[in-house]
Amino acid sequence: MAKKILLLFFVISTVSCLKLGNSIPLETKVELFWKARMTGKYTFNYNGKTMRLYDDFLPQSLKKEINEKKFYSLLNYRVLKYEIENIKYNKNKTEAEVKVSITIDFQGYKLENVIVKNKWIKENGDWKIYLKTQSNPFYNY
Repeated sequence: MAKKILLLFFVISTVSCLKLGNSIPLETKVELFWKARMTGKYTFNYNGKTMRLYDDFLPQSLKKEINEKKFYSLLNYRVLKYEIENIKYNKNKTEAEVKVSITIDFQGYKLENVIVKNKWIKENGDWKIYLKTQSNPFYNY
């Protein structure tokens, strides 16, 4: 009986560690998002896992409002360069405001140092970008 309890404890501990190990830090998640925007590759590999912007970056609550086609239509400007300015976490570190300076090509014009602020939320241990229906640097929400 003691062996079964010990084995059960080991399995639960291992599974818990694996779940925690899969969580990507916010700064890394932000980098992945903006690199995808810059390269235009919205499906990519990270640490052996295939990631997609819609599936892995958008929270479930917004997927009810924004289908995949609409989500990608919100990303209607080409990112040429980005730099994370700062990240401000809430008290519980379950939400954050991320400020990014970007250079974009928008309708043939190169715009530099455009500031974009996005809300990120932690959902089931993973950071997700909380994009509203209007998500471009010319619209404040």
